[in-house]
Amino acid sequence: MLVWTAGAVGLHAAVPFQLSRLGRPARPAPPAPAVRGAGLVTVAAGGTLMAWAFAAHYQQAPRGWPLESGLVPGNLLRQGPYRLIRNPMYAGEATVWAGWGLVYASPAVWAGLAVVCTGLAGTVRWEDRRLLQRFGDDYRAYLADVPRWVPSNASRRRARGRGLRRHSPPQSSQRA
Repeated sequence: MLVWTAGAVGLHAAVPFQLSRLGRPARPAPPAPAVRGAGLVTVAAGGTLMAWAFAAHYQQAPRGWPLESGLVPGNLLRQGPYRLIRNPMYAGEATVWAGWGLVYASPAVWAGLAVVCTGLAGTVRWEDRRLLQRFGDDYRAYLADVPRWVPSNASRRRARGRGLRRHSPPQSSQRA
């Protein structure tokens, strides 16, 4: 857990900070306080999503969280944020970077976000292939039920246990 935390802080806090200093004068004008505040809230939201996903992994893992030799997990996680979106850690990472983009108002940080998102998109496609090989129909059902990045209304209803669908009331077929 300590390694994950150090890596997350390094990649998602120290790197954006260093990028924000590229090509800038010694004392740049900071963004408006409202923009900076929105950025900090966004960073906190992304960090919270990442922590929630990490906690869900730890809670479900049998006998704690053993280190596995391969990159494909031994169990399919559908609890916590994984019931709303398939990639909450990655979505949290992108959200953190977007928040730093607002805080620092730096083109280099926004470029970093683009690089991170491109890498995550490739990683997700690679992981999906491996998870389909490992879990087969269970993972296909998960793909059909849960969106990749942004929760949908349907996934939120399923997460709350309400499989209700909206429909319009039947219309009468009266003829004049």
